[in-house]
Amino acid sequence: MKTLTIADILVPERVKLDLECSSKKRALELASQIIAGAQEGLESWAIFDTLLARERLGSTGVGRGIAIPHGKLANLQAPVGAFMRLDSGIDFDSPDGVPVSLIFTILVPEGGEEAHLAILGQLARRFSDPEFCTAIRQAQSSEVAFSLLTRKVANAEETGPASASPGSGHDQAGTD
Repeated sequence: MKTLTIADILVPERVKLDLECSSKKRALELASQIIAGAQEGLESWAIFDTLLARERLGSTGVGRGIAIPHGKLANLQAPVGAFMRLDSGIDFDSPDGVPVSLIFTILVPEGGEEAHLAILGQLARRFSDPEFCTAIRQAQSSEVAFSLLTRKVANAEETGPASASPGSGHDQAGTD
């Protein structure tokens, strides 16, 4: 079975840039509204409740201005993602205290733990790349951000994490 990639769960309509947002709660509300349109019958309040319940277990702020809120929803048919770049950073209770402005939200169906973990791992690898973070912070349009998110993550996953290890030369191949 093919491992899901960010390209499998994200569509251009769910990539939003320079949103005004003043709090973590409001960010979760915005993400819920964006994701609610992904499948008929999804309610933004149910998504919000799921994301908020997960946040209560511990912040999904991962540091360096990035948060990856996530959760499982019983009536979801397939994993879905949304990306938001905020116009300014907000407190997300991140371990490093840096205000968050990049938020990638993931929802998976109940029982979708394997997909959930695979997508979280892909995002963690992408957002740990300083060049990627700079590019996504500077993207001039949601189309450019979508391309960066899907191409970068998909390419890393196609080759597998072992081939991109330090010293393999993989990351330097084909760069200008």
